[in-house]
Amino acid sequence: MSGFDEVLESGRLADIPKTKAAYEQLLKFHWDYYSELEYQRKKVYDSLKASLRDRAKPFEFALWQRAVKYKYALRPLSTTGSVADPGGRFNIGAIDPTRYPVFPALYVASEKGAALAEILGRTTESTSLTAEQIALTRPDSITIVSLSGKLEAVLDVRDENNLAQFVSKIKGFRLSPSLVAKGKKLGFNMSLVKTAQELADKHLRNPAWRQSPMIFDVPANCQIFGRIACDAQIDGILYDSVLTGKTALCIYHQNFRNSTSYVELDDPTPAGVIPRRLDATNCGGA
Repeated sequence: MSGFDEVLESGRLADIPKTKAAYEQLLKFHWDYYSELEYQRKKVYDSLKASLRDRAKPFEFALWQRAVKYKYALRPLSTTGSVADPGGRFNIGAIDPTRYPVFPALYVASEKGAALAEILGRTTESTSLTAEQIALTRPDSITIVSLSGKLEAVLDVRDENNLAQFVSKIKGFRLSPSLVAKGKKLGFNMSLVKTAQELADKHLRNPAWRQSPMIFDVPANCQIFGRIACDAQIDGILYDSVLTGKTALCIYHQNFRNSTSYVELDDPTPAGVIPRRLDATNCGGA
């Protein structure tokens, strides 16, 4: 354990100022890390968007599942919950809206167990239960709805070939020597993405992605990737759930404008449920 770790983990009252200073140092380091890479991303941002848009294809799904907290039961297509801090895997929530623009997403899964696990099976120390079983042990009130849709442009990140062109644009990124030295001192791995497999395995499928926004106040790499995809006017990202391995879909309904893309509930709805369909006519109001 380094002296820096010892300061963070110390329980002595006299060490509180040191702990605060150490944490502020960590926040500054992660902000600088984000800023250096963001500057380089902005220089090639249009080509990054194009590299993803070029690989997007139409996608239709039927009888997929969406789980929402009970308070959204009358608005199951609402994306309000997705913008709460820290957001979702492929969208940025209210981490720090002055620095990172917030944008919503609608998350659905190919089957009910996966949808339930995604919303409830996130935190556990058990290794003997599946994500679905863990979710069933939670007492939270949940609404699950069936829905279908047709999207004009979806990026399938399960296929690493769809990431190759994007990686070719970022693999030349570099960090300043001073930041690298600071990272080594703090014990952080400073390696940058060089291959599509690395991007997929270490970042887009990272099970601990929440650490960056919740501890260090910067978006996770998968969230940054989602922002680029959304800005590229892609309708969604198709991926495998880290919890269950089942197929899931992150939908950017705000990009339905001027398109035929839509998502709609499959079943008759109780009185008061609004809306039951998202398309070009109402895609900005979910």
